[in-house]
Amino acid sequence: MDRQRIEGFLERFIGLAAGATTIGLLAVADRTGLLAHVAIGGGTAAEIAVGAELEERYVLEILSGLAAAGIIEYDPASSAFVMPPEHALFLAQDQSPYFMGGWLDMIPSAMTQLEGIARAVTHGGGVGFEEFGPSMIRGIDRGNSPSQRVFLVNRWLPAVPGLVERLNHGIRVADIGCGTGTVAILMAESYPNSVVTGFDVSEDSIAVAGERAGDLPNVEFHGYAVEEVPTTPPFDLITTFDVIHDLPDPRAGLSRIRDALADDGVYLMMEPNVSSYLEDNLHDRGALLYGVSALHCMTQSLAVGGEGVGAAWGWQRAERYATEAGFSSFERLEEITNRFSAFYLLRR
Repeated sequence: MDRQRIEGFLERFIGLAAGATTIGLLAVADRTGLLAHVAIGGGTAAEIAVGAELEERYVLEILSGLAAAGIIEYDPASSAFVMPPEHALFLAQDQSPYFMGGWLDMIPSAMTQLEGIARAVTHGGGVGFEEFGPSMIRGIDRGNSPSQRVFLVNRWLPAVPGLVERLNHGIRVADIGCGTGTVAILMAESYPNSVVTGFDVSEDSIAVAGERAGDLPNVEFHGYAVEEVPTTPPFDLITTFDVIHDLPDPRAGLSRIRDALADDGVYLMMEPNVSSYLEDNLHDRGALLYGVSALHCMTQSLAVGGEGVGAAWGWQRAERYATEAGFSSFERLEEITNRFSAFYLLRR
């Protein structure tokens, strides 16, 4: 036995365990408003507790843990806690494209289903999407919406040649796997001459989307699975954002999307920015992706007898599936630089 490797792995495991408990502290601080309060001023634990109307003993312990984790800064001379503004972009500013508060819902939600996932590992099957509850829906919304609000109209759609002009003129658009409707509503608001339809299998998500859309006249939502999406009249633009890898049958889903696309239409697909080969993904982002895949993406597909390709299926496999579904072209939009997401342009 290599003593140095033993000591090294001990430190690594302590870091992993500390990361897990830190996510727990951040989740509590997020739910109680503590993160938002610290971000706007800081102070001693007593001052923060009074200002945030929280219990001082909990505040001190949570802030101490977050200081030890390097999330916030602590000044021993004044006993004050302060959140650096750069960190607040990720934790306390939900309009920031860097905001990652959704993970403080998604990770705890996934952890509630560990027993069910363990049973599936032993006996097969999986844990269905609905079993993760409203916290997962909220987390996905909070995790995806900030970057969508900032980049969809300003960067992602303009990366497709001629698309903005067509949207301004007026076309039929489908956002499949629309979730709580952020993308569909943004497109409907930005391009009032176009008609946008959002489809999602989650009725709870569709209900939220419909409420958010209000009286917006050129957007509607339907609780349809991808195989139920109508193919006539066809759509000029179809979008999916982190959807295809979750489907029970990605090939069939892609085939349906192709069937629903007009001859001169375009399909914009966003998926995790990862290789199909494990040896290319041996880093922290890879670990996060395989983890969330096993604890949510893959298992909810397997729960309904699906293929369970998982979030780390990668661009090589995505291109192969698209070709098998009949698409004539599959283009990686390299001009859209994003650490976590890759964008593909497909044509019928």
